[in-house]
Amino acid sequence: MMDPLPSSLPTCIATRHLRQKLLLGVGIVATGANCTVPAHAIVFGNVLTGFTTTPVDMDTVNSAALDYLYIAIFMLFTDYISFVAFYYSAERQMKALRSEALKHMLYMDISWYDSNDALQLSSRLTGDTVRIKDGMGQKLGDFPLHDTVRCGFIIIIGLRAVGTSHCSVAEETLGSIRTVASLNGEHKAISKFEKKVFEAEKENIALHKMSSAVFAMFLASIWVMYSIGLWYGGWKASKGNTTPGDVFAAFFGVLMGTASLAQISPNVTAVSKAAGAAEELFAILDTASAIEAEKEDEGIIPDTCEGRIEAVNVNFTYPSRPEAQILRDYNVTIEPGQTVAFASASGGGKSTLIALIERFYDPTSGTIYLDGRDVKTLNVKWLRSQIGMVSQEPVLFATTIFENIAMGGDNVTREEAIEACKLSNAHNFIMSLPENYDTLVGEKGVSFALDNESEKIVQAALNNLMATTSMTTLVIAHRLSTIRHADKIVVLNEGHIVESGTHEELLESEHGIYHNMYRIQELRFQEEQQEAKRREAENELAGTKLSRAISGVSARTDISESAVEKNFLDKKPFGLMDMLRLNRLEVNYFIIGLIGTCVAGIAMPASALLITGMITSMTEQYGQYQSSGDSSHLTTLYNDVKLYGILYLVGAAVVAIFTFIQVYCFKFTTS
Repeated sequence: MMDPLPSSLPTCIATRHLRQKLLLGVGIVATGANCTVPAHAIVFGNVLTGFTTTPVDMDTVNSAALDYLYIAIFMLFTDYISFVAFYYSAERQMKALRSEALKHMLYMDISWYDSNDALQLSSRLTGDTVRIKDGMGQKLGDFPLHDTVRCGFIIIIGLRAVGTSHCSVAEETLGSIRTVASLNGEHKAISKFEKKVFEAEKENIALHKMSSAVFAMFLASIWVMYSIGLWYGGWKASKGNTTPGDVFAAFFGVLMGTASLAQISPNVTAVSKAAGAAEELFAILDTASAIEAEKEDEGIIPDTCEGRIEAVNVNFTYPSRPEAQILRDYNVTIEPGQTVAFASASGGGKSTLIALIERFYDPTSGTIYLDGRDVKTLNVKWLRSQIGMVSQEPVLFATTIFENIAMGGDNVTREEAIEACKLSNAHNFIMSLPENYDTLVGEKGVSFALDNESEKIVQAALNNLMATTSMTTLVIAHRLSTIRHADKIVVLNEGHIVESGTHEELLESEHGIYHNMYRIQELRFQEEQQEAKRREAENELAGTKLSRAISGVSARTDISESAVEKNFLDKKPFGLMDMLRLNRLEVNYFIIGLIGTCVAGIAMPASALLITGMITSMTEQYGQYQSSGDSSHLTTLYNDVKLYGILYLVGAAVVAIFTFIQVYCFKFTTS
């Protein structure tokens, strides 16, 4: 069994290599540049104190200017080191995760793929690893670990969990549109989709209410902190225990701290997405393969392979369909060099033995032997290297023909690939291509599909190989006419071997399953030939009519193309008013949201005016107190501060109400 792999973001960080841990440590230490936030506030207080002193204390002001320069140099180096360390460490981690995940997936047993979508697995390698990198980079270094973060996690995770079920309905419907259309299922699919969308809309609106309220209260709390801080600072100044410079140093610190909190949202989002992606990716990595194909040093590696195959009392059910038993008390012996074909109705289990020999699966019970050895005791890589498989639906990778052929072995030379193509009757066809063996095939390249003529060529090549070599051959028969020369034909029905013999022997049993299958296929083949001749005659007649109509069609085509071009040029671009018309049902929410935006947008300029008024009032009254020693100026200072504190409380209420209106109305409109 494999050792358990990390299953969370913290353990993912903990399992980094030593070099990555050192980089991460350097990044965390360098993030100490954030300690310059209170330093900014202290220096700002010194500047204010220097300017409010009568006369102006230029020594203090000059010293503060130098302090700002030192802070800038310190931030330049520490921020740069922090960014590079976190970024490099995250890139290395993403590369390691991708390599580990791909390696793990490739060595998983086939039963695991039966219950996992290959497209989703591909997205794990791309999208999830990018999200983990983003959350483990600089955003992790900037991520404050306190209770506010936990609240953000709850909201964001909830948002991520909503609104995906209707997407799966749409994907399933569009992916099977031919089937849906043939069954007149469009209306049912639309109703199902609308139901899911309505459920997602209700959940989204409920979450929008909560997130809008949290955001509004957060902004209001900043104004409340300003009010309390000013009141306390003014009270201290009225007692003569502190200076306006010290008060505004603290106030400036609160201002910068709350500004940092306002920027926490992108970091919370990135880290929460990284945590969710890590959970899904590590769930795959934590899954152990039932068949250890990765370990090359385990299992027996025989010196030779004769090719004697024996299945003894084999029972098998696919793990993804445990209720359907495929093989029942299956017993068959295949001698070295023998050609044995398997025939059955669809789903009868004729291809299952191949999968068991390849160890794509292991039998539920019973044993598969190769040359007298249980295949479970053999080295998996060696076992599969002894088997060549020609699939009914071959897959070409997006590379050259030579590279595709070379994947069939280790260190395959070009001469060996050419010889293999000659044996398979493919060499002449490949040489007719523009770049011969260097022709790109697969995705966005040349693709190949077997028509009847090509299938005959492939079958002839296989027959030649079987006749000229001593290899053991297992044939899965879809067309019974292709296996008439097999040494033995095994007929299965519902997982049982019901008949066995040569083609001629099985046809002698007029009421046998093989005899009936063969006759049905012969009749079907004759019908297909007659249908092909009928279509050929119709095509010849249609070709004659088509040639007469070409000139008229070409003239009409010119007219149609001109009309299409005119319609395209006359089409107006999609503008703002068109977008507003789409939201005509939510126009009331849109207008209310605009009002909330306008009022909430006034908050920051209003705060700037309040701060300016406070600085002017406090420095003026405190300066007069220093000049005259009259404590009444301190009383006036305190009264002014209380007034501004009350104005900040009023502003907090206004900000809370109109921010909620703004955020909720626009989110409601989008939902």
